[in-house]
Amino acid sequence: MPKIQEATLNEHRQRLLKQILDATESILKQEGRTGLTMSAVSERTGIARNSLYRYAQNADQLCNMVLERRLPTWSQALERAIRGASSPQALIEAWSKANLRQASEHGHAWMMDLFSATSNEQVRASFVYGEYTDDSLGQQAASGDGQLSSEDAMVRFHHQVNGPLISAWQQLAPSHPEIGVELTRGLVQSGMRLIDALERQTGRPPQVSRREAEGIIEDVLSSVREVTATLSKRESDGSEGRT
Repeated sequence: MPKIQEATLNEHRQRLLKQILDATESILKQEGRTGLTMSAVSERTGIARNSLYRYAQNADQLCNMVLERRLPTWSQALERAIRGASSPQALIEAWSKANLRQASEHGHAWMMDLFSATSNEQVRASFVYGEYTDDSLGQQAASGDGQLSSEDAMVRFHHQVNGPLISAWQQLAPSHPEIGVELTRGLVQSGMRLIDALERQTGRPPQVSRREAEGIIEDVLSSVREVTATLSKRESDGSEGRT
C-alpha cells in the first residue's frame, strides 16, 4: 500500500481515488474503452492491482465512476445552452453547439465514443428510439446488487445528454426521428474528434488551436442546419402526401 502522506486515512483514500480516476480517464481518452484494464490502471498509477480492487470491482466500474464524475458538468452546460430554445430546430443547433463547446473546452469526445463502442445492438436501438428510461435502469439496479452494468451506465449517461436531441427530432420528424438523431450525433462526434486532434498536436500556439476549433464548430453547425432543413422538408412533404 502506498505510504500515507495525508493527515487522515480518509484523505489518503480520496487522493488515491482521484489518482485512479485521473489515470482511468487518461486511458479512455488515449486508447478507448478496449484499452482500459485494471492492469493498465495499475501500471499508470503505480498502485498494485490488489489495492485497486478496494476502490472498484473491475474496469467497468472504473469507467462508470469516471462518467459519474464528468456527467454533471456536461449536463449543466447543456441544460443552460438549450434552455429557452424556441423550436426543435433551435434546440438541435443549441445542443450541437453546446456539445462541441464542451469538447473544445474539456475534451469530451472520448465520452461520446464510449457509447458508440458498445456491441449490444438491443441497447443501442432502445436508446436511439428513446425507449430506454431511468425507471427501467432503476429496476435493474434494484434487482441486483445496486450496481449498473457498464453498458447500462453508458446508456443512462447518453440518455441524459441526448434526451433533448431525441425529443427535438421526435417533434420535427416524427415518422423517422432516429435518422435525424444519428446524423446529428454523427456530425457532432466527428467535430469532436477533429477538435481533439487539434489538442493532441504540439508546437501550435493556443490561439491558433482555438481559432481552428471555432472553424470546426461553425462548419459542423452549418452541416447540422442543412440536415435539419432537409429532413424537416422531407417530413413536411411526406405529411402533405399522406393527407
